[in-house]
Amino acid sequence: MGITKTHWLLCAGDDFAAARDTVLSFFKKSILLFYDDIVAVEAASYSAADERFWEELTEGIAANRLILRGFLDELQAEGCREIDDLSALPLGYPSKVLHLIAHLLDGFIGIDSVFYNLLEDSHWLSEGLGDTIRQSPSRYWLIRVEASFMSAEAAALIHLIKK
Repeated sequence: MGITKTHWLLCAGDDFAAARDTVLSFFKKSILLFYDDIVAVEAASYSAADERFWEELTEGIAANRLILRGFLDELQAEGCREIDDLSALPLGYPSKVLHLIAHLLDGFIGIDSVFYNLLEDSHWLSEGLGDTIRQSPSRYWLIRVEASFMSAEAAALIHLIKK
């Protein structure tokens, strides 16, 4: 039993190989995500010179927003509707949902992240970086990563965390 997760990572590089190496190095150093296997999929990775780049990037950001909205809805279902409600947030699952929301907003990558911007440590794309990418599109890459937990123990752990 295993779990496979797809992430899209934005980075800079002269070509796919350089961008891939940046992404793989990031995962090796990550203290937040541990996968048994990580593959950068060249056929599904794009430089900003490719029209699919912006389409995939936009979809990735939209997916992150949808995940964020889902967490916000869960927090509201737990009775948290205003900022003052946070002081009475019960420990356990509700506080963990708040933690996940904070990670999406503050830029820490997690298993739920669909798109991640390595250049700005963010789940989003600033207008300024978007302009920079448009000026030098061949230098920027959106790398698709297929990451997996091969062991049943790792898969079971993720299943427990998701609950």
